[in-house]
Amino acid sequence: MREELSNLPNYTCLETITRFHKRAGSRNRFPAQMRPLDVVRLEIVYSNHREWYGSPGGRSLSADNPFGFVGSGMIGTGAFALALNSLLEKATMRHRGEEAMDGRTTVRYDFHLPRFLKGPVISVPGGSDTVGEEGAFWVDPHSLDFIRLESHATEIPPYLPVEAESEIVNYARTRIGERNVLLAQQADLHLALETSGEENYDRLEFTHCRAFFAESTVRFERESQELGKEPPPDARAVISAPMDPSLAVPALLLVTVQLTTPITNNAPVGTLIEGKISGDFHHKGKIVIRDGSLINGRIRRLERYQSTTRGEFIVGLEFTDVETTGGPLRFYADLLQMDRHPGIRPALSEQVFVRSGAGYQTRSQTITLPELPGVASFFVDGDTFPVLNGLRMVWRTRGPIQ
Repeated sequence: MREELSNLPNYTCLETITRFHKRAGSRNRFPAQMRPLDVVRLEIVYSNHREWYGSPGGRSLSADNPFGFVGSGMIGTGAFALALNSLLEKATMRHRGEEAMDGRTTVRYDFHLPRFLKGPVISVPGGSDTVGEEGAFWVDPHSLDFIRLESHATEIPPYLPVEAESEIVNYARTRIGERNVLLAQQADLHLALETSGEENYDRLEFTHCRAFFAESTVRFERESQELGKEPPPDARAVISAPMDPSLAVPALLLVTVQLTTPITNNAPVGTLIEGKISGDFHHKGKIVIRDGSLINGRIRRLERYQSTTRGEFIVGLEFTDVETTGGPLRFYADLLQMDRHPGIRPALSEQVFVRSGAGYQTRSQTITLPELPGVASFFVDGDTFPVLNGLRMVWRTRGPIQ
């Protein structure tokens, strides 16, 4: 894992944060009280034991704290790589043996990171301080790849008005160029304040991972030049935007993609997939994508959904680039529709029990999946499902994400 982390400075990802909030003064802890707040998108990169942030499509990633990109609400750092690096360097670990997770065999380790070893920092209205951390992580018994990390805050100072803080991070391999690297894929962050009953929940998704490069700028102080002294250079590294926006598929094209890679319920997350473009697509009088062009991606999500009435799978297919005669083009697009296919649905409707006064009642609840650029997410009915092949999807491109 330390070797994997040493490769992370070569890659940057798009971070989509879906934020939820429960207002202060409400002591009702049922999920219905957690209201959607907003969706935040940032570019993120891990470099030199720090995470750097920037606006999607911007020329640099120079902010080490994402709070400047939001006006209010909770936002956190560390899920991309920082927390994992801190765990591997400082925490004590204890082997717990094999454990089943999502239908696969894993090996579990518990860990503890005391506060005095400079654990995570929590900043809330009313105070900011370091806390301890403990939890568990699960790895593949053969490859030793991380699968999931779960943690919660401990040793919270009594003057810090925090009741609980927890985080879950899921990992998967992602193909970038010629390398297959292990990266954070999705994370959940929860924070509850002790005095007011206020709660915050963030769902983080990492997509469109790619290579980046760094530039250096040297500045000379004018005062030193006037005094005839050797000017001390003020050199600072700037993490530059990883790709020219012109190398993306132009915006507002309706692109039809036909899946050509067979997919079954036994396929692992991270498996490379391909599709085929149907039709020629023009921009400014020129053909930018020809009929039959290949589009590349991976299985982003494939897991059992624990329904109250039946069994389903959640499937997510992420497409990232289209092969053209002039080279690959980044694929930023929103899924508009899919062909009707037996057993495939974009949303679920199920009966659930909810609290009503002193008792409970049955209510219909619609389950939807988060919308991510370049990701087709849907439900598949059954304890198993046949090969998904030839599935047609219509996308509307948005060009570089802004």
